[in-house]
Amino acid sequence: MRDDPVRVLSAALLVLLALPSRGTAAAPAPVRVELAPEAALRAGSHAAIEVIVELPAGSDAPLLITPSADGESVEVVRGRLSRSDAKPVAGDAGDARIRLRFEVPVLAKSEGTAILSVDVMTYVCARTCQRVVLRASQVLRVR
Repeated sequence: MRDDPVRVLSAALLVLLALPSRGTAAAPAPVRVELAPEAALRAGSHAAIEVIVELPAGSDAPLLITPSADGESVEVVRGRLSRSDAKPVAGDAGDARIRLRFEVPVLAKSEGTAILSVDVMTYVCARTCQRVVLRASQVLRVR
């Protein structure tokens, strides 16, 4: 009777069901990045593309933003931004996370489409510090 596969599988299933569950809610990402492009870029004009970086509460780690553009219609005017270039964004009263707003200057050179990518590099520290690298992209249309 010990070698009966149905009983073995049934016993294994009962053991798995008896284990404490780990909760299904995923922990929030320690660092998040959002790109908010201009509604419409005009050829020959300068614009600032807003980038919001959300960090864990109390974080004072270095932060580096490296924007780049793929396509001929948009040129990134400034290649790197650091934490000192950020402006704090007020959050919800109960939210202790840090929200920083960066403005990436771009030149809309000609009509067309380009992809603006932003690489964010920072550190998240608890007992030890871990490097975090994120990338966000947005399609920009120039008219």
